[in-house]
Amino acid sequence: MLLNDKIRITPFARILPPLAAGIACQRFASAPLWAVALIAAAVYAGAWLTRKIPAGRAYVYASLFCTGLLLADLSSTKRPMPRNERLAMIVEIDRTPSLSGRWAVTTARAGMYRCFGRQAGTTPARWQPTDEKIELRFDTGFHVSVGEQMAVAGYLNPIDTSGSRYGALMRSRGLTARAYVTRGNLIARMDGNGRTAMRSAALFQRVAVERLSRLRLSETDRSMVCALVAGERRTMDRDLRAAYARTGTAHILAVSGLHMGFVMLLVNLALGWVVLLRHGHLIRNVLAILALWTYAVMAGLSPSVVRSALMLSAAQAALGASVSGNGYNVVLGTATLMLAVRPSYLSDVSFQLSFAAVLSILFFYPRLYRRRLSRHRALDALYSSLLLGAAAQIGTLPLIAYHFGNVPLVSLAINPVVIFAAFVVIGASLLWLLCPLPLWNPFLSRIVETALTVQNGMVAHAAASPAAAIEGIVLPEWAVVLAYALLGMLAVAVKLREEKRTDGPTRRIRQRKVAH
Repeated sequence: MLLNDKIRITPFARILPPLAAGIACQRFASAPLWAVALIAAAVYAGAWLTRKIPAGRAYVYASLFCTGLLLADLSSTKRPMPRNERLAMIVEIDRTPSLSGRWAVTTARAGMYRCFGRQAGTTPARWQPTDEKIELRFDTGFHVSVGEQMAVAGYLNPIDTSGSRYGALMRSRGLTARAYVTRGNLIARMDGNGRTAMRSAALFQRVAVERLSRLRLSETDRSMVCALVAGERRTMDRDLRAAYARTGTAHILAVSGLHMGFVMLLVNLALGWVVLLRHGHLIRNVLAILALWTYAVMAGLSPSVVRSALMLSAAQAALGASVSGNGYNVVLGTATLMLAVRPSYLSDVSFQLSFAAVLSILFFYPRLYRRRLSRHRALDALYSSLLLGAAAQIGTLPLIAYHFGNVPLVSLAINPVVIFAAFVVIGASLLWLLCPLPLWNPFLSRIVETALTVQNGMVAHAAASPAAAIEGIVLPEWAVVLAYALLGMLAVAVKLREEKRTDGPTRRIRQRKVAH
């Protein structure tokens, strides 16, 4: 298909860039909300009035840019709390805590606050509304659940979000301050009345973790299973996690597109017989989508899980409708929808890596895998896994170097084995979750234990190699933008060359037909 035709049937390729540009430019804009809304309304009117002339397209792109600017402005914190003053805050937990040394770390949304004591100055000691997202650090003796509300007294300490990679990570999550909670400054705990979906997901996740803990595994293997299958990484061994990060295989530890793809594959295989029934194709695809979202809830409904569920649900729906879907449009449409709901996703590291990897696979993998290496399916599967990893690395390399300061060198070699072992672990664990019969606990436990021994052993051995990664890379933002601009130019050049190679024979065939 010609490049122009491909762009024409991919409308989100024209919608997403100006929308994302508007969101990205919001942090540099200092105009009040009413001014942004007024400008956006004027641009919308211009787009409507010029819709029938060629110049109207520029107004459409400008209106999408203004939409991104407006969405980002609406979602940003407008009533921040004062820093370095003693406050009373009412907060609601919105994420399952993770362990960091002697603290359990989570995020919370503050709804009300007030200054009190002498430090309040001229500020009246009354409750003030706020909408700020903060980081909370609890004493590990607390058991905190998603959706729980707390009244806390203490100081709000600013987080430096400039310069360091940690600061950039905090900024991408919308966090600019943190507070510490101990038994001494906790005023009250209350049941929350919101975040029903997140609370249900957290409860479902705890049930899954408890059931997975019944498998006869060592403590290290049990924590790995909980991370791989249920997205629960709080009890994972630090050294093992560092080994996965050094070898570029840490993506396997976060429930995302790979894990959801495993679930989609297993469900479609298990329900293959349903197509023999009347309306069987429809039934199978509805059940597959339900299974995807059930697994997403069990994994905690994290942003990476939600976007993977959205993308694969669209792919499954296209499969059910017998549509040879445009993969680019599905991916870009999912990204557009998620940014419209939560513009802060644009600066989220996992969001960037996820979509960069998928888009890179869609473009480069078919071009790398031109023919089968072998007639043996096992060898061909290994070959395609290597090329799949290479295609993903092409698109994510600049982001990995920028955010993590290293470039893994061994991930391409060990990824096929790690992914296959993870597939075995997830398949056996899901079977246990669905049907926890004591009779086959030893059998499934042995399968999981063997797969994890191979997986963790290979990762640990690769991480110990001095050539595992190039470390200490410092990449500025402009270099990342330049790298992706060059990558985009390369993709366009490859596509145009393909068109040129196929256009010649097609033209000669047409000339022969005309001559005859």
